[in-house]
Amino acid sequence: MAGNPLRLPAFLFLVCVLGAAAAEEADPDAEAGVPIEEETELASLPPEAFLAEVRRPFRQDAWGEATGSIQSISDKDGELRAAVRIRLTFSPESLHAQLVLNDTNVYAFEQTHGGAAAPATTLDLPETETPPRLFSLGIEPEDLTFAFIYWEFRREHPGEQVLRRECRVMELAHPDGKGTVKVWFSAAHGFPMKAEWYRAGAETPWRSMALKGAKKHAKDLWFVKEMRLEGAGWKTKVRFDHAEINPVEDRAAPLVEP
Repeated sequence: MAGNPLRLPAFLFLVCVLGAAAAEEADPDAEAGVPIEEETELASLPPEAFLAEVRRPFRQDAWGEATGSIQSISDKDGELRAAVRIRLTFSPESLHAQLVLNDTNVYAFEQTHGGAAAPATTLDLPETETPPRLFSLGIEPEDLTFAFIYWEFRREHPGEQVLRRECRVMELAHPDGKGTVKVWFSAAHGFPMKAEWYRAGAETPWRSMALKGAKKHAKDLWFVKEMRLEGAGWKTKVRFDHAEINPVEDRAAPLVEP
């Protein structure tokens, strides 16, 4: 495999912990439009303190595995489909993962994280990739780990609702001046629910993302069932039909090559 210092592609994040200070049971009524009025201390924090909690690294040793599918439709490539299988282990300092597309393309990923700086990541690509390739599915490298939530805080916009959940809307600037992102975070729990990317100086987004189906596992571990990405002339949906996340002490973790 050839090492490539890229940010992790989008779908692996769906089975990772969301680093919120508080946790919530999955609520099927949330997607059905039932208002959720819950308030927490997180919702009242100043924006910089709120983001500090959202950015806090994972606080325990855990492992996970998931299987699912990716569907991408674009004007350029038509419809692409792929099966995805993921195994990962993570700790407060690092994450190791193995991702397999269509039982042929195997990608190895490592991320080290800590403090307020953006995570350092490495992605090893297969020597030979069989189409569809990882990056031909409408997915940007930083989507998965949400590395963009570490971008520089610019301002907080008025709160809005997403799927009947009250959200805090933060505008963050790329550290190299390459545009901004607006992120809708659950006001009560801090996990991201929606994001829009803007090119420098633009007033309309060139790309958007929405997350659905947040589910709590044991010991405040979260996973998100579905991610939808959209831009000019393309749409991508990532959906997991099975996911398991466990603290390391509960069960032996599967082997994941760094």
